Amino acid sequence: MFLRITPWIADASIHFLNNLFKWYPDLIKQKLSVLEWGGGNSTIYFLQKKCQVLTIESDDAFISDLCLLAEKSGFSVKVTNNIKQAMAAYEHFDLTILKAQDYSEIGDIIFEFKAWSIVVNDGISRKQVIEAISAKATQAIVVLDNGEYCANWGRLARSSGKTETVRAFRKFIRNPSWQKVLFEQSEGRCGHGSADHTGWESPNRQITGIHWQQDHLLSTLMVTQIGLPLVNLAGEDDEDLNSVEERCPFDWEENKWAIEEYPETLDLKLTRRFD
Repeated sequence: MFLRITPWIADASIHFLNNLFKWYPDLIKQKLSVLEWGGGNSTIYFLQKKCQVLTIESDDAFISDLCLLAEKSGFSVKVTNNIKQAMAAYEHFDLTILKAQDYSEIGDIIFEFKAWSIVVNDGISRKQVIEAISAKATQAIVVLDNGEYCANWGRLARSSGKTETVRAFRKFIRNPSWQKVLFEQSEGRCGHGSADHTGWESPNRQITGIHWQQDHLLSTLMVTQIGLPLVNLAGEDDEDLNSVEERCPFDWEENKWAIEEYPETLDLKLTRRFD
């Protein structure tokens, strides 16, 4: 059973990730590993994108629903409340769920366990998690949801009520060593806003950020706001900047191309996929 799953993040950030998954896993030639703080629709979404996922979740009802949906979709699942058991099980299951109520139950060991491809901060202990990401997940692509914590928008519980979280989020978003694209879901309260394609309207201005370090591979490929690179692999080191005459020489005496019309060197061998 494969459902069309939409993560609970800003619509434009989903568009970004959908495009990223079209090319990035093939580029690095490895299965993407996801450390997800806070499970939900995004958990199933990452599984369907062929990622190997470790989700940290505190809610029993969420865990039960995730297990049911993941297993019905054909994925293997392991649930534990022990960090060592979770790390031992990770390589053997599509989805490992670690039940925890606070960052102190896990600690930095989860970041030292492996170099995660993607880290999602959308669950427990957001302040501690974003601080750990800043120090220990510098090679990951970071999905930071609810950036609206940084401003006094909407509910006080998401801004003034958590001043230390606000400071930690602002520090991370303002850090110049991290490149970022921020995606905003406009407020739809009382119908004064744009509903998404399902008809849902956001109860407050919601911001999801996609972040990566300056020395990450994405930076050398100059990724756009829709998740696609601006250059091909040869452009990573500016090796694609030959002149037109060098790339496509023309014999003016014979009045014909000096190379075949569609040379092998110009074929990027891109696989056309629609998943």
